[in-house]
Amino acid sequence: MTETSSKGVLKLTTVMFLFVGLVGIWIGGCQTPEQKVEKLISKLQHKNPKVRQTAAVALTNIGKDAVPALIQALQDGSRGIRASAAGVLGQIGAGAVDASPALIKTLQNPEVRWHAEGALAKIGKGAVPVLIQALQDPEVRQYATRVLAKIGEDAIDAVPALIQTLQDPEEIVRVSAAEALGSIGKDAVDAIPALVQALQDGVANVRSNAAEALAK
Repeated sequence: MTETSSKGVLKLTTVMFLFVGLVGIWIGGCQTPEQKVEKLISKLQHKNPKVRQTAAVALTNIGKDAVPALIQALQDGSRGIRASAAGVLGQIGAGAVDASPALIKTLQNPEVRWHAEGALAKIGKGAVPVLIQALQDPEVRQYATRVLAKIGEDAIDAVPALIQTLQDPEEIVRVSAAEALGSIGKDAVDAIPALVQALQDGVANVRSNAAEALAK
C-alpha cells in the first residue's frame, strides 16, 4: 500500500469515527428528559462505583423533575436501585416532598428502611404531615418517630401526635417519641405534662429521654 493510500484510509477511518460519535451525541440529544432520567436511574446499579456516583449526582442536579421516576424506582426489583433512589431523593431534599408518601411506605422494607428514613429526614418539614399520619400505622410508627427526632425543631406540628405516642404500648415507640420531643426542644412546651408523666415509665430509656427533653 502506498503512502498516499495509507493516508486516505486513515482519513476515512477518522471520518467514520467522528460520524459515529456525532450520531451518538445526536441520539442522546434527542432523548426526552424522562428518558434521560430513566437511563441515569438504570446506572445506579452499574458495577463501576464511579458510574453509580456520577448518575446519582446527575439525578440530584436534575432535582424535582427527577422525583416522579425516582418514586417509581422505589418499587424496583433491585435492592440497589431502591436504596440509591431513596438516597438521591434525600439529596434533593425539600424538592422531593412529593416522594414522602412513597418513602413512608418504603419504611416497611427492612432492606432499604435506613435509606428511606434518611431521605425523609432531609426532606424535613415538608414530610412532617405524612409522618404524623404514619404515627397511626403500627407497621411504621416506630420509624416515623425516629425520623421526626432527626427533623427536630421543624417537626413542631407533630407535638400533639407525639404526646399521644408517649402512651404507645410499644416501648421502642415511646422511647423514640420522647427523643423526638426533646429534639423539637423548647417549642414542645405543650408536651411538658406528658413528659413529666413519662418519668414514671417502666422503661429506663423512656425515662431518660423524657428527662433530657424536659431539660431542653
